[in-house]
Amino acid sequence: MDREFGQQLIDHLQAGIILLDQEGRVLAWNAWMVRHSRLTFSEVVTRRLDEVFPEMQHTRLQDAIEQALRFRLSSMLAPGLNAAVLPLDHQPGDRRLARRMQPLIYVTPMRHAQYTCLIQIQDMTAMVRRERRLRAQSTQLIATTYRDALTGVGNRRRLDHDLAAIFGDAQNKQHSLALLMIDIDDFKAYNDCLGHPKGDECLILVATALQEGLRQRGDCVSRYGGEEFALPLPETDRDLACSIAERLRLLVEGLGLPHPASRVGQLITVSIGVSAMVPVGEQSPSDLIGQADQALYQAKDEGRNRCVYFGADPHAVPLCPHPLGPIAVSSSRR
Repeated sequence: MDREFGQQLIDHLQAGIILLDQEGRVLAWNAWMVRHSRLTFSEVVTRRLDEVFPEMQHTRLQDAIEQALRFRLSSMLAPGLNAAVLPLDHQPGDRRLARRMQPLIYVTPMRHAQYTCLIQIQDMTAMVRRERRLRAQSTQLIATTYRDALTGVGNRRRLDHDLAAIFGDAQNKQHSLALLMIDIDDFKAYNDCLGHPKGDECLILVATALQEGLRQRGDCVSRYGGEEFALPLPETDRDLACSIAERLRLLVEGLGLPHPASRVGQLITVSIGVSAMVPVGEQSPSDLIGQADQALYQAKDEGRNRCVYFGADPHAVPLCPHPLGPIAVSSSRR
């Protein structure tokens, strides 16, 4: 009677129960295991578990069973860290669940005449799916929080996040990093002449051109504010930063967007301030921003539609000269 009651008890558990002897052979197999493995107790009794499930050979589950039987060590195998080594399936009536189960497995040594091993299996499929869904929602929320609503590129929060990460990495590894500050020339006059809806279209087109002109997937243009954009560049020295700036300047000019009120020409153009450094001492991202901002103001002062590099040497040779917009070199201005 006690044995029958014990069997009824484990059969009513909403978890798989397997008991192995000291040789790894099946001694107990509850109704949950029958339901999800489609193997009856009579089909598995006295057989080694790795014979019943050849898939588990040379896996962490087999190692855990051996550790339990030989050294009396318990183990837990989480579905996120271990492949689903047991071919346990959901029933057709289990709605919205994938057929293959994601089990959480506990392996526990037990003392009964000789040492045996208890295996408990819990179905974590719904929880795993819920965690994945929450992770995807979190990623989407972060992406939305970091995206400029109008242009679709990064916003100021994204810039602050990216620049802090890139700056910290450059500081630790003593690599060079760079920053481009990009401003649409005479954008206020464009808005006043053509109206704000046209101004919004212009911002979108310029932002798209800047983002598409990047060198690698990890680079991200962010809208700094108004008609101004910023681009942090990891592992980038002065020469490379100036080359990237000039390419972006030409891409925007190449859009051919008419600007009837421009003091530069008849098309939408940008001015770009460039700064680069290997961070040392007490320098911070604000130092890089300040330098790029000063270079940008000099680009405007010198006629716009050009790239200017912030540098300490006012007599330095201009970088990457181009007849439509030479790269100039700015002196430090405090």
